[in-house]
Amino acid sequence: MRTVIDIDKELMEAAQQTLGTPTMRETVHAALRAVVDRDAERTCAIRAFEFWRTEGSPDLLDPEITKHAWQRQD
Repeated sequence: MRTVIDIDKELMEAAQQTLGTPTMRETVHAALRAVVDRDAERTCAIRAFEFWRTEGSPDLLDPEITKHAWQRQD
């Protein structure tokens, strides 16, 4: 699909440098893919947490059980 849009030149250049893409087309596709992938990962993490909370380990939400989890053990 061809679409004509006005893109900020400096933003495009920064995105190309960050993504390591040589063309505008590749940059836009890589950026769109990154957004879709990030959303998919977030959705997966939310589903996993929801499973652990409801099915797997409700203890993860119990502050008495988890209060020592982040304490350094020297």
